[in-house]
Amino acid sequence: MIKTKKYQINKGFITQKIDNKITIFSGEDSTLFTLNETAAYIFQGLKLGWNKQKIIKGLIDSYKITDKKANDDVDEFTKILLKKKILEESKS
Repeated sequence: MIKTKKYQINKGFITQKIDNKITIFSGEDSTLFTLNETAAYIFQGLKLGWNKQKIIKGLIDSYKITDKKANDDVDEFTKILLKKKILEESKS
């Protein structure tokens, strides 16, 4: 059985969805991040606890991209969110 990683948003970040975009505000250093539609989709999926395959399938269906492109996009974006400390791996 393959264990999938679960993520949670770190405390100190405020998120707001406006149309198909999401803004994330860091209260710690007053940084504002604006996510485009694709990044917002991935972020919402992570926030809702979707597994990686569900997010990838949604990207493929919505944007008509290849499985490899969707997988790479999810991996790259997740790494950025972890590096910026917006996300952390869930302990549960």
